[in-house]
Amino acid sequence: MWAFVCSTAVGVCARGYDAAHATGCDTAEYSISPRLLDEVVVTAMRTINKNDRKVIRPKKEMLDAASGGIDLLRKLQLARIAVNPLTEEISVAGGGEVVLCINGIESAAAQVAAVRPHDIIRIEYHDNPGVRYAGAAVVIDYIVARHDAGGSVSLDAFGAFARGRYATIDHIAGQYSRGRSVWSVNAGFMGQQKDKWVRDYEETWHYPHEIVARQEKGLPVIVDGNGLESVVNYNYMHPRGNILNIRLGLDLNDVPNLEEGDRHAVLVTSVAETPIEIVEHTEERSSRPTFGIYYLHKLSDSRNLSVDAKVSCLKSEMFHVYSENGLEESSRVNGNKYSISFLAMYEQHTGGRAWNVGVSNSSSFVRNTYRLDAMARIAVGQSQTAVVGEYSDRFGDWGIICNVRATYNHLGQEGTDIDRFYALPSMNITYRPSAKWFLRYAASLDYSMPSAAEISAVEQPVQAGMIRRGNPDLKPFRVISQSFGATFEHRIVSVDARVEHRNEHNPIMESVMFENDRFVRTYFNQRSFRRLIAGISVSLRPWQDHLSITAEPVLTRYISHGIDYAHSHNIFRIGLSVDFSYGGWLAYGNIMSGPANKMYGEEIIEEKDMNQIMVGYKHKKWSVHFGVFNAFMHNYWMETRNLSALAPYTSKAHSGRSSSYAALRFSLALDFGRKGREVSVPAADLDNDSGILTGTK
Repeated sequence: MWAFVCSTAVGVCARGYDAAHATGCDTAEYSISPRLLDEVVVTAMRTINKNDRKVIRPKKEMLDAASGGIDLLRKLQLARIAVNPLTEEISVAGGGEVVLCINGIESAAAQVAAVRPHDIIRIEYHDNPGVRYAGAAVVIDYIVARHDAGGSVSLDAFGAFARGRYATIDHIAGQYSRGRSVWSVNAGFMGQQKDKWVRDYEETWHYPHEIVARQEKGLPVIVDGNGLESVVNYNYMHPRGNILNIRLGLDLNDVPNLEEGDRHAVLVTSVAETPIEIVEHTEERSSRPTFGIYYLHKLSDSRNLSVDAKVSCLKSEMFHVYSENGLEESSRVNGNKYSISFLAMYEQHTGGRAWNVGVSNSSSFVRNTYRLDAMARIAVGQSQTAVVGEYSDRFGDWGIICNVRATYNHLGQEGTDIDRFYALPSMNITYRPSAKWFLRYAASLDYSMPSAAEISAVEQPVQAGMIRRGNPDLKPFRVISQSFGATFEHRIVSVDARVEHRNEHNPIMESVMFENDRFVRTYFNQRSFRRLIAGISVSLRPWQDHLSITAEPVLTRYISHGIDYAHSHNIFRIGLSVDFSYGGWLAYGNIMSGPANKMYGEEIIEEKDMNQIMVGYKHKKWSVHFGVFNAFMHNYWMETRNLSALAPYTSKAHSGRSSSYAALRFSLALDFGRKGREVSVPAADLDNDSGILTGTK
């Protein structure tokens, strides 16, 4: 075999991309080191562009330096993807849902964090997901190996500490394999507390006969919260390749002091000489048990049939109290949401051609009890049944993916029912003009249904003189999305440029009106909303296996047309990442623009950039890192502005002191008796939206 490889490698490398390019196949670049005499070294490009995704094969040096699946994602510095170093939350430029998968199946973040780097065969980055992941902005799929004997335990602990503040993220995992069966347990805990959290607030109320200016000077409060994500998973693989996966999960969240709903301030108004004390307090708690079962049946080497079913029950509670000058208003909401989803799909592929057909259903039922001055019970049912089909093919340098979803949507509550049939097409066209260039154009049509909170026929007090109200008369709205991307890949430099346009017709956005001597924040189908994103990601690898530098500037323009308003706004953000490793020594740093930066309707949210600097040492079984989070930052802030004509406001929440944290990270991984490599499939994560209409300001 080795003689055959040596004798044929020269011919393969001499043709390089050309042979594959002529046939339109997905390719890897090969090269031979001229300094070797009896040995041929084959080097593959790190990223391979395919019709519907990017295939990334991390090098050994990168796998050696990573401590888990999420840490490896940070090191990859993928275009549009940002990993918050303080919470490990993964976000995408422009917003939207990021779906994490392991071997093609949606998985919890705790499962991904526990993936052993050297078990990762490749990572598939779907930046334009197909019908299987309809609704997701991007999908990140870890293709991993399974050991058929032995087991492992791992721990990854991160803590950031400062005077009166801390943040911690801890993951613990265990796995045991025997024959065709694999049992695994994963748990992730996240806790955070900040003292001296201050929110300043300026607001103007335009009454019919007067204008009242309200200015709040914030006083320090404590905000904190804790979350636990746990998963027990069983996986069985038949010798023919059939796979059965069963998952049990439990997620718990306890937020005694909500960051967006706790404040203490002194209010000064233009109509009163005496300052007024304001106190707002919000608590949230939830629990979500889940059960999922997945089965893959291999009909042949080129044909598969898969079934994926999931159920969950989300129980949530929210308590909100607002006091102004001794007058107190409070509310308590208890919610129950039951969700079930089902997907059956047939897949067939032959060479570069593939087609899929399937049927899916997702249903949820929300029952919320609002305890205000009088008790109100709201029940909302929502479901979508779809028949889906997708076809993909390659024609020389060109590739195409076409799919369509025929959906029946139902949304109903007491006295209000919405039933709609839609045919939702999308397409993806790719072109490879040369060996290192790859172009992609995508377009899709979708319809968005109102959420359970927006359509609820209930009122929630926000503060004295202001309420928030749902609107049962809301209608679905049309969404047309288009994107164009160009990618250049080289061993030393890679460039990923992208332009996106999203057009929403009659979107559901908030408006403020004056009614019965109160200001009412409610929802209407407005005229239109458009978002244009232009961004470029440039990665340099001057010391290819040891140093990488990525810069990603993004400019987003928002145009929002309401029934009685028209606004436009630009937001520019830039991310910078540096990653270094040599031997066992590691160092990395990043500047990340806050993921909260966005505009929708009349609301604009902007957040100060965050940063992190870490250095450490990685051994085969353990690693330790020291560093600082938000170095040299005197005051972190997040500003929200509302451009309403009746009740405009500016809210600026900030830390009230230096925002720097000292950071420590430790990881440990132990194996016993592991051997063999086979593919494994974890199960999926589930619905986590409670459907509660909040009363927070």
